Amino acid sequence: MDRSELLKWIRRDGSGLIDRFLPSGALAELEDVILNGRHEVDADAYLMFVSISALLRKDGMASCDSDREAGRIMALLNT
Repeated sequence: MDRSELLKWIRRDGSGLIDRFLPSGALAELEDVILNGRHEVDADAYLMFVSISALLRKDGMASCDSDREAGRIMALLNT
């Protein structure tokens, strides 16, 4: 799936993407960050980011590359 197709999918059904690809442990990790109070975090953006990254890894992209591409996609969603 290329970037433009993924952007269309997210804009059409972002919650569906999260439901399908949210990694196990992501909610617990988010809760730890929030409870520790060390960082401010947009919970929805975090869940979307880790879900996009997980989808990209599932399609064979390396972890560091999937995080970088997920960041680019998140930036495009906010434009």
